Amino acid sequence: MEEGELMQPTFSEFIQQLELERNNISYRSHFTKPEVKVITKTLKVIPERFKKIYFHAGRYAAGDRDKLASEAWAEYEKQEDVQ
Repeated sequence: MEEGELMQPTFSEFIQQLELERNNISYRSHFTKPEVKVITKTLKVIPERFKKIYFHAGRYAAGDRDKLASEAWAEYEKQEDVQ
């Protein structure tokens, strides 16, 4: 063999090298676990009466014209000052 030539590994050496690469898990140690920030927020509780008004007023806005939707739309306009 001349100087500067690379030695070709044998097949068994090649397989051993592949197995070492396959089982290498050192990449896992480079990353740290992300910090989790917990935020607590107090939600505004909307009474059930208003939920129903908004739901049926939304139906009216979408095109429904039954009595319940019309009444809810009128109530919504009154509460929100929508003209």
